[in-house]
Amino acid sequence: MPWAFLQPLNMSPKLKAAGLTLLAVVLWGCGPIGTRYLVGSNHIGLPPVPFIALRYLLASVCFVPMLWGELRSWPRQELYLGAFCGLVGVLGYNLPNAMGSRTVSAGMVGLLNGAEPLIIVLLLALQRRKLPSAWTVVAGGMGLAGIALLALSAGPALGDAKGIALVLTGAFCWAAYCVIAAPLLQRRGPVAITAITVIVGTVPMLAAGLPGMPDMVMQMSLGQWEILSALTFGTSVIAIVAWNAGSAGLGAEQSGWFLYMLPVVSAAGGTIVLGEPLTLTEFSGGGLIMLSVFLSQRA
Repeated sequence: MPWAFLQPLNMSPKLKAAGLTLLAVVLWGCGPIGTRYLVGSNHIGLPPVPFIALRYLLASVCFVPMLWGELRSWPRQELYLGAFCGLVGVLGYNLPNAMGSRTVSAGMVGLLNGAEPLIIVLLLALQRRKLPSAWTVVAGGMGLAGIALLALSAGPALGDAKGIALVLTGAFCWAAYCVIAAPLLQRRGPVAITAITVIVGTVPMLAAGLPGMPDMVMQMSLGQWEILSALTFGTSVIAIVAWNAGSAGLGAEQSGWFLYMLPVVSAAGGTIVLGEPLTLTEFSGGGLIMLSVFLSQRA
């Protein structure tokens, strides 16, 4: 199990769930850097649809053994819901995100994905027909202020209107997935839900990307395969299982707040990996985001 390393630490269930959620966000925060490098129009320039199809084809292979025999005990309604979650969360997030990454910088992708917690809060408010609590509003305001500071310090980040719209579409789909999948995660567990969602979401991506995949595969270097493998197993296998396990323990709203940390991880990764300077404005924005996540867990 991906959370087995937490067992000897005698953590409370909520703290374990928070640790798994944080692990997922750290892995996802590094994802835009690798994706941008491989599909960016001014970098390697791999075709985004075959790229994302190959990435999730490899991830699906990991999940087939987990799903074998599991679905026989599922009612038809839960099968349909799991399949729908795969289309919304895996296909709906990853395909537009990869296409948008051709023209949108990795830093900007991280900032745009920072809108996901707010979308989750709004969707839950609509679902419950109830306004968010005061603590939720305060935490949300701090998170948005932190993202604004990060955006202010980022300077003229690369991104056209079409690419930004695609990334925001993906962010909305992931937020919707977090809300829709929550009851199913409680009933069926994170591994089975991750398996069915990844496999179902991969099928249409594979249908769209298969024609261009052979040429892309023949052109890829060993280094590009290494980055693709890290993205596949880090962000498309480990991170999704860890997120679903954490979300099952915390719920959609509390786990969703951790997504505010995506641009923080991206900024830190840029400093550590790429040697980019960390400004006082970025440090302050990251601090506000950390505080918003802390307050959200106390709401």
